Amino acid sequence: MTNSKVILVTGSSRGIGAGMVSGFAKNGFRTVINYSKSGKEAAALHKQIIETAGRENVLLIKADVSERSEVKIMFDKIIESFGRVDTLINNAGLNIDRLFLEMTDEEWQKVVGVNLTGTFICSQEFALHFNGEAGNIINISASTGIRGRKNGCNYCASKAGVINLTKCLALELAPRIRVNCIVPGYIETDEVITRYKLGRKENYDAAVSTIPLGRLGTAEDVFSMADYIIQNSSYITGQNFFVNGGHFMY
Repeated sequence: MTNSKVILVTGSSRGIGAGMVSGFAKNGFRTVINYSKSGKEAAALHKQIIETAGRENVLLIKADVSERSEVKIMFDKIIESFGRVDTLINNAGLNIDRLFLEMTDEEWQKVVGVNLTGTFICSQEFALHFNGEAGNIINISASTGIRGRKNGCNYCASKAGVINLTKCLALELAPRIRVNCIVPGYIETDEVITRYKLGRKENYDAAVSTIPLGRLGTAEDVFSMADYIIQNSSYITGQNFFVNGGHFMY
């Protein structure tokens, strides 16, 4: 059974984003898949959701979240198709790792442009298009936005900015729109497996040994947190929710 609520998940062609779109579609929400480059994966996910939820309940839109003109068109298409948008999940992200002393201006700008500026642009357009009384913005950050890591100053700085942007938006958009942040840990996605070389058993076992709950997280774990924020936390805004099995406690 579908309901009238519409959820846009940016960067949702694969990984955590795809898991969230699939979860919300199964729960009866009308969903919007957004992608920038992973067209093949996005098309496959779109087809899958059509089969389970119906073509009328899912929309596929290509848009670069760091480009205001493309984001405006995306929201116009959502309103044209569904008449409303109730929740924005800012999940689109980019990594370009480099030693600090070797990082170029372009590598800095590209990552900050997608991760932080993209979150700003999408959130602003969402707020301008939202016409209800109980909207939600959920931003996706990272624990390295708090504790840092080597070779990723662009990524870590952008994710730190997302955490603080969340607080600013929560103050300014209340009470009509609640704004919260999910901070995932080791989530078993292709990106995490590749980044930390977890395809090697010794690396995988070493990573799991640092997690009190004894396993890597899944996209479904992140979806469950997002679903809770949207449906069962009407008195919560401006907060960080850590989904990491206890790997990082803050």
